[in-house]
Amino acid sequence: MTTQSGCYESVTDFYANKDVFLTGGTGFLGKVLIEKLLRSCPDIGRIFVLMRNKRGKSIETRVTELAACPLFDRLKEENKSALNKVVPVFGDITQLRLGMYEEDIQRLSNVSVAFHLAASVRFDDPLRDAIKTNICSTQELFEMLKATAPQLRAVVHVSTAYSNPENRYVEEKLYPPKFDWKKLVQAVDRYEPEALDALMQKLSQNSPNTYTYTKGLAEQVCNDYSTELPLAIVRPSVVLFTIAEPMSGWVDNFNGPTGMLVSAGLGITRTAYLRPKNRINIIPVDVVVKTIILAAWKRGTIERACGPKHLPIYNSAVTYEQSLEYQEMLDRGKEYLYAVPFSRMLWVPRGYPTDWKTLYYFKLIFTMLLPSFLLDLLIRMFGHKPFLMKLQSRIYGSEVSLRYFVRNEWEFETKQTDNLPSLLDEKDRNTFGWYMPRKLTGKYLENAYPTIRRYLMKDPDETIPYAKRKLARMILADRIISIIVCCLTLVAMYRRMFAESL
Repeated sequence: MTTQSGCYESVTDFYANKDVFLTGGTGFLGKVLIEKLLRSCPDIGRIFVLMRNKRGKSIETRVTELAACPLFDRLKEENKSALNKVVPVFGDITQLRLGMYEEDIQRLSNVSVAFHLAASVRFDDPLRDAIKTNICSTQELFEMLKATAPQLRAVVHVSTAYSNPENRYVEEKLYPPKFDWKKLVQAVDRYEPEALDALMQKLSQNSPNTYTYTKGLAEQVCNDYSTELPLAIVRPSVVLFTIAEPMSGWVDNFNGPTGMLVSAGLGITRTAYLRPKNRINIIPVDVVVKTIILAAWKRGTIERACGPKHLPIYNSAVTYEQSLEYQEMLDRGKEYLYAVPFSRMLWVPRGYPTDWKTLYYFKLIFTMLLPSFLLDLLIRMFGHKPFLMKLQSRIYGSEVSLRYFVRNEWEFETKQTDNLPSLLDEKDRNTFGWYMPRKLTGKYLENAYPTIRRYLMKDPDETIPYAKRKLARMILADRIISIIVCCLTLVAMYRRMFAESL
């Protein structure tokens, strides 16, 4: 595929000697993006990563910890010096000018590509916080790039495939705004947080939460600035662990399905209130990263001469047929958990989701809350700090915040996204293209569990034999308890029937 100037510019050439600016670089998606750029674009310039001091750690310490992440092991084997190209820049996305110092802003004068990944993914954020994080940060970044980056060739804004969740079929287009984002930004400084929260339902046209609402309005910010900046939007669906690069199964958080599978594997979660046959649209994080990289490449090469208001949108998602049924995902997950169980499991990984609300709360109380309460009492008796009820509270809060999404289904148009690899030559396609299996319940899930166990749970492979023996003992104990309960129930029923016959 040639550019509008008539010659093909490869992806690696596009990024060669180009400085990149990145927000959200310490997040799950950001880490994988940094790793892929450094490994597959070895001649890339500097990667400026916006960071803030956190938990007493400076940005320099945080970038050192970032490089120590197992995600970068392959890069360190192939080209360790590439990590020196990561330059931390102090800032805060909730502040004016992203909270950056003037001298740091001037360092961005040679930036050619910018990626805006930073966002609050909490569904229950107060509206004021969500506006500052998801809308104001987008405007501040664009204003800064306009003023300081004359060599800019592409800006990619990472949104979400659920930015307009009222549409069950989501096309790769911009949807009408629910509100004027400029008025909302002005309201942040005029009204108290409580007043904004009270107006949420009216302002948002009944959006399910502040996250999807503000992410949808951030796309309108992109639209307004598309006359001045070479913008593109990437909308990932539910981003999960890697499928191939730089290793299979890497993930660094317990968000969404990962938390569900891990808590089930520990024997903590025994039920969930969802429709078992509903499907979840999962997309591997390394596929999303390649989409982001190619979206910037295409915007800066093939689409470089496109006129004002050109705003390509890419839905990074799988087809409805490739999406997973919750029941199937949990069933396969339990199979793999039995093969490589966690050494710190509290009970046998077992339990089933239900769409019957009464049954859900019955199982929640008697299979999760009551056992956790009793175990916490036991833990306290031995002089240790109880934790299970607090953990159950967090799990329940997460389940409630996700309820809108697990009880509904979406389909996504992906024509523009699927077309990206076809624009590449063979060499680039081998490096930046992707293959998605017809079903993600096979090797994708199976290969992920050992990696999740090893890196996310900090459970070394050497503990697998012990964990299997522990699981076998727990299964035996579970069966004995079940038999005793059944026998006691039968005895009680027999005595009652015998008493009534007298």
